[in-house]
Amino acid sequence: MTTSPTPCSAFASPPSSTSNKSGTTLLADIRSLLNNEELTDIVLVPTVPEPSASADDSTCRSDDANKDGDVTGEAVPAIKSILAARSPVFRRMLYGDFRETRLRNDNDDGVLSVKLEYSANVLRLLVEFCFTDRLDSLEGGDRNDDEDDDDDSRNGHDGSTGSRGGSQTSAVSSPSLSGTARLLTSLSSAAHYFDIPKLEHDILSRLNEMMTRQPSLACVVLDEANRIMQEELCQVALERIRARPKAALLPYDNVTLVDSGTMESWRDKGGVVSLGASLLERVVFDDVSTASEWTKFTCLQRWVEGCPHQVSRQAEALFKKELPFDEERDGRRSNLNNDDDDTSKSSHKSHHEQKRAIAAHLAQKLDLSLIPASDLDTVSHSQLLSTQDLFKAYRLQALNAERTKSKVFVEGAGISEINGTYIQGGVHEGIPMYNKEGVWRDREEVFRIFLCTYSNGNKSWCISIVPKGKEPGKTTDIDFYECPVTYGGKGAGVGPYSGGGVSENGMGVVPSRGWKLVNFGQPPAPKCHLIAGCLEDA
Repeated sequence: MTTSPTPCSAFASPPSSTSNKSGTTLLADIRSLLNNEELTDIVLVPTVPEPSASADDSTCRSDDANKDGDVTGEAVPAIKSILAARSPVFRRMLYGDFRETRLRNDNDDGVLSVKLEYSANVLRLLVEFCFTDRLDSLEGGDRNDDEDDDDDSRNGHDGSTGSRGGSQTSAVSSPSLSGTARLLTSLSSAAHYFDIPKLEHDILSRLNEMMTRQPSLACVVLDEANRIMQEELCQVALERIRARPKAALLPYDNVTLVDSGTMESWRDKGGVVSLGASLLERVVFDDVSTASEWTKFTCLQRWVEGCPHQVSRQAEALFKKELPFDEERDGRRSNLNNDDDDTSKSSHKSHHEQKRAIAAHLAQKLDLSLIPASDLDTVSHSQLLSTQDLFKAYRLQALNAERTKSKVFVEGAGISEINGTYIQGGVHEGIPMYNKEGVWRDREEVFRIFLCTYSNGNKSWCISIVPKGKEPGKTTDIDFYECPVTYGGKGAGVGPYSGGGVSENGMGVVPSRGWKLVNFGQPPAPKCHLIAGCLEDA
């Protein structure tokens, strides 16, 4: 006589209302294995120094750095099966056909050792994410809100390190904010290589958040991404710099005398001093950027004063080849042309002179006529430009100074970014335009007041953002307010400078009232007050 098998459910304990609270989760159990010495069967050995912006640690930026794959930090323990479960690359490396090429036994316990071209901190964070799905050990690390913070305590682990228990997080040093940006950028490269898309996505989101809060960190991300050839991150950071060039490149105090404390403060902020020589021209003289000539000059000056990077031989050779120095314009010999083989005797002073020579090359690209006359003395004292160039700039500024420029004061607009003082600059349809620098939707823009003729022949004054390289009055404009033109002072506004749009003698007059909302405008409409320029007394 056969009997039916007893279902497993018959032996199961009756459900308890407290079972979920007293039990553990799979994720919590896996997290508890992080740094567990008893179960460790592999160690990841770093062969790359930690990312650094320090000139004293320039080996991390050298083309010849650590070609032999020497160990540069403490090995990171892990468990092969967990790494393989999280990464198809680890799976092929540890269990696939080419597993023997990187693995070796380092001790009698059968623990495998793998040398990887990443820093110790990058490997610690990589392993931590594979075990925990987050980066708690990194200062300010993101933590999933939907995870129960009591998982570890329910699992009987208190976070201390021991031979049996293990720590819940890896021992990652706490870098500065700029150091965190560099570390995350390097970690993104590892996430991409090991095909861990969630980690790569989380890093990109976090870097975007950091660059939004502090735009100057975009320079740090760009420099590190360029060093490790992460083109996608390079483009993300470059777009951030293009959106806010002044905030991204120049977050520093207005200081000209730089001591060691000031330089250290600058490095923590990121900005142009974070860029290596090979990126300086690409960023400062970017055709898409809206940076003014004064901003570009200040970037060169600050870079010379504060950049901690040593000038590599590759960058030096690049500037020699692509930017031949114009000795006739400068009248000085460039240190880039000194071929004496004194590299072993390089000092801080020689590196400073190398940077100054590179900045002097790039300064020849500046249009000095666009730099305010009040700032030309600063340009002169920088020693980045020749006497001949400065003389031409002073002459142009003297000619422009014969007339004071008109200004338009805008107030009361529903969009606060519109309000402020607009300075006369440029001409459209034979009528002067007025410009004001500002920020719109987290981008540095130039707001313009100009006269526009529509296809039906009607004319209106407009307050708009005109994209760089575009003509005013096109569909590419971002329009906020407009005021239809009237003639002879009739219609919107009264008086020679308060309305009418175009005066009887044909000169453009910005109307004070009669503005209405268009497209991106918000109520109330603004009021404008023109302060006309005049010839200075002889």
